[in-house]
Amino acid sequence: MHAPLTTVFLCRRCRRAVTPAVTERPLPDPDVDDGWYQPRISPTDANGHTDEPIVRMAPGTFAIDPAPCGPPYVLEASSGLLVESGPSGTIVLNPGDGIGLEAHPDVAMRRGYCCGMDGEWGPNLVCACGAVIATVYSDCYQVQELRLQPDAVERRG
Repeated sequence: MHAPLTTVFLCRRCRRAVTPAVTERPLPDPDVDDGWYQPRISPTDANGHTDEPIVRMAPGTFAIDPAPCGPPYVLEASSGLLVESGPSGTIVLNPGDGIGLEAHPDVAMRRGYCCGMDGEWGPNLVCACGAVIATVYSDCYQVQELRLQPDAVERRG
């Protein structure tokens, strides 16, 4: 039996590891997949806050999302809605699988509501070298995930 192949993602600028060794798996689809990771169901308070929100990826796993993610937002002619048109191919990880990532130096990029950063304005984490590298979605109203920008990292392994 073979061990699953693992990958480490490195900052493209300084070549420092920004993840531990992680294993690729398909991106869980919320409409058809039971494969979402949730540590456990926990109670919510009167405002809907929970200490254990839904997390897209289990620790030690990643997936590549082929769909555009994040800003800029563009008007979709057919629906009249704003849709994400950010980079395709973002690397989706468990929020705890980032190594040495720091909050973006621009406080506006770190925006969120009551419980964390929401990523609505784009990448909100930088590598220790200062390269803008990832977006963490960590506010209570969101599915929790860390997304590496595909042009900011390289895959090793």
